Amino acid sequence: MNEQTAISPPARLRVAARRWSDLLHKWLGFSVGAILVIAGLTGTLLAFYVEIERTMYLHMQTSNPRALPSSYEAIYQRLAQLPTEPPGGIWRIEIPPDGGVITSRYSAPIETGVRTRMVTLDPITLELLRNALWNDTFFTWIYDLHMYLQFGTIATIGKIGMGIATLVMLIMLLSGVGSWLLPNGGLRAKLRLRWNNASVPRRTYDIHKLAGAYTLILLTLTVGTGAMITLSTQVRPLLNSVSPLKPTEPPVSSSVPFKGAQRIPVDEVLAKGPAYFPGSRVVWVRVPTSPTQTYDLQIRQAGAPMNRFPRTHLYLDQYTGSVLAVYDPKLDGVGDTILNWLVPLHDGKAFGMVGRVWVMLLGLMPLVMFVSGFMRWSQKRTARARGSRLRDRTSDLRREYGTVLDLDQPVGDLVKRKSQ
Repeated sequence: MNEQTAISPPARLRVAARRWSDLLHKWLGFSVGAILVIAGLTGTLLAFYVEIERTMYLHMQTSNPRALPSSYEAIYQRLAQLPTEPPGGIWRIEIPPDGGVITSRYSAPIETGVRTRMVTLDPITLELLRNALWNDTFFTWIYDLHMYLQFGTIATIGKIGMGIATLVMLIMLLSGVGSWLLPNGGLRAKLRLRWNNASVPRRTYDIHKLAGAYTLILLTLTVGTGAMITLSTQVRPLLNSVSPLKPTEPPVSSSVPFKGAQRIPVDEVLAKGPAYFPGSRVVWVRVPTSPTQTYDLQIRQAGAPMNRFPRTHLYLDQYTGSVLAVYDPKLDGVGDTILNWLVPLHDGKAFGMVGRVWVMLLGLMPLVMFVSGFMRWSQKRTARARGSRLRDRTSDLRREYGTVLDLDQPVGDLVKRKSQ
């Protein structure tokens, strides 16, 4: 008796915790779980979007796929000939390490609210292969859907709304862990897939729980970093309180024009990146379009976690080539280092090709869990309805016979008895 009294309260707490965990997991799964499915599928596509574009899209193909332009100054001059509205924006040119088409972006002044223009040129002929606005192409649409749950140009929950949704996703994942671990049984049994001689509901449940169990750590990492990326405005002050953060862009002096001053050609400026950071390569160059703007070289240093959008910047006077400011992530404190690693951890690029493949596959898991979870809910609902009908039928027979019936006795036998 004493032993039962000692064990019973923890057992009741375990049952209650399991019940609340199931309830929370179910309703969050039907709400933010659907958002997680969209984020997962779009993340799968974005894991290799550059390779997909260069393989499948005509505007990213050229007869000289490994060719390099003879002059990046010529590339800029070709871009400068294009009509851009509104004026006063900045051209950024990508420097592909393996050659191929040249992608560039024209960013209008922020206050205008005009979307970024994306232009692609043939590296040899300088032929215009694409001239489109952000969100008018498939993968920019996919990016906005992934980042903001934005369908086309229609605003939905936005960046902060998506950040809040990702935090709720973490609660959903934790409640799923509770539903999985709280029932009695060993961990080995909980990690086993029962397939042979198992019922369809049993198989459905095992697929659902194991899809979550085996991807839990990396899925939590991906969702958690996604929350920090989308809630950057809220995260930065928290990190700053622990480790002072640098400004997003360092204070940069303007270029100072003088009599007879001319902008240094782009090719000459590009050589200054590896000269300042030995062993590095320039990934993007921002070309000044007004007399006081500066060159901005976006550079990838050896060991940097991000390939296409690295964090190193070198700001140069457009007339003299002198260094005006430097942003070197290798000198960052703890807070800035965490911020620098959020995106490469989120998209898997921090772990090279293996990480990108894993993120691509990981993006499919929310769909597997959503479908299997819905099937399991439907199976339970059907079983409850069947049980309710059986109880109602039994109650009707009990009232008709006026006796206490054996519930194990088949209803058919009772009907047969009545007919006799």
